Amino acid sequence: MTTQATSSPALIRAGGIAAIGMALCYISVAVIFFGLLAVPTGLDSLGRLQFFLQQEYLLVAIGWGIGYLLFAVLLAILLQALRQVMPPNQSAFAALAERFGNVWLVLMMASGMVALVSMDMTLRLLDSSTEQALALYNTGNLLTNALGGGIELVGGLWVLLLSIAGLQQQRFAKALHLLGLVVGSLGILTVLHTVPYLKDAFGITQLSWFIWLGITLLRANTDEASLAQ
Repeated sequence: MTTQATSSPALIRAGGIAAIGMALCYISVAVIFFGLLAVPTGLDSLGRLQFFLQQEYLLVAIGWGIGYLLFAVLLAILLQALRQVMPPNQSAFAALAERFGNVWLVLMMASGMVALVSMDMTLRLLDSSTEQALALYNTGNLLTNALGGGIELVGGLWVLLLSIAGLQQQRFAKALHLLGLVVGSLGILTVLHTVPYLKDAFGITQLSWFIWLGITLLRANTDEASLAQ
């Protein structure tokens, strides 16, 4: 099955750039939180809180902004572009994938706003009540983690359903969809959040999937036949 002509080449191009940008968001967050934020050893919970909010506030805020808010904006662009390539009215799987994609978008945006607002409120409390500040910080982390990445079920379902729809419609390279099945399955399995390395495996494979998807969309913008390679 070949791809029908898309109505907006500029939107397809934007979707390709957005997909690659989402992969770069993953990389940027990893660099910030695992590279640039070198937490001194021997700190207790309060000491870590003071380090993150009093010494590295801007860097942490940038990390949350990139990892959640910017990622969500790029996801919105990608979802709109994918509507051009795999219209949801032509496939039940594509329609269901779009629903989960929209839910993921809302969760990511909400997580970013919760993270940034709780950081600001916690910083204000540090001078007056360290116990309340620590409690608020832990609550904010709980909400952010629960909504935006502690369990990758919603993102995994989106990738899995989108890949099934793509295999049915032969919209993209078959190997890309097979990788998507792996990525989606790993995301769903993160409901077993006590199993080590599942989230890491999901993040790494989805990063690769985003880059491949982005390149495919960019190529499709100039040569639509590449979608069915």
